[in-house]
Amino acid sequence: MKTFNNILAIETSGSICSLALRSEKRIESVCSKNENEHGLVILNFIEKLLKKSGLKKNELDLIAISNGPGSFTGLRVANSVAQALAFANNIPLLPISSLAVLANQASIKLEKNRIFVIVNAHMKELYVADYFCKKDVIDVLKKETLIKIENLPDSIEKNNFEICYVGNGTSFLKKMVKDFQISEVIHSDASTMFNLIDTAIKDKLYSSAEKITPNYLSGEDHWKKVD
Repeated sequence: MKTFNNILAIETSGSICSLALRSEKRIESVCSKNENEHGLVILNFIEKLLKKSGLKKNELDLIAISNGPGSFTGLRVANSVAQALAFANNIPLLPISSLAVLANQASIKLEKNRIFVIVNAHMKELYVADYFCKKDVIDVLKKETLIKIENLPDSIEKNNFEICYVGNGTSFLKKMVKDFQISEVIHSDASTMFNLIDTAIKDKLYSSAEKITPNYLSGEDHWKKVD
């Protein structure tokens, strides 16, 4: 199996821009203090992480990106920057589901295994996915799907109180049902992506830059209306 010692992880699918770089076993990370400033900070963040890790751009072995579904603008920024860096330095790209990244982050922070992600897709729609999170891997119980807000109650297990619901779309769930474990304010952190990245590397899910496109799920035109 090919060895990837220096890996850059990029997470911009939500309102916070978060990047991390793992060199050997050491992880450096940085995230934005303000929301929705991905395009303003991402290049500076990359330079900062490279400097901290003592690396040059062409010494990166892999770039992993949280590839959607999520904010159209955030995904577009990450993919544009990652592809430019990858093309210039012949670096493979690895797409990771943004909902899985959020579930992974929530599982670590909340110490819960069963995580149901609900993200606001706007236009009265939601991105949802259901996961069982273990130490090194995430099992997908319900793959990422786009649903209408009014159909949310039909997508959840009403009598299973072991499930923790996370994401900025949980505000809609609060209005519909009660007595669930709900955490609305967790932001994805690129520094927690590496267990997902390692699993994806084993499955050889990385590829050349030109083959990677954002997973908008709802379509590019949909997001252009709301961004």
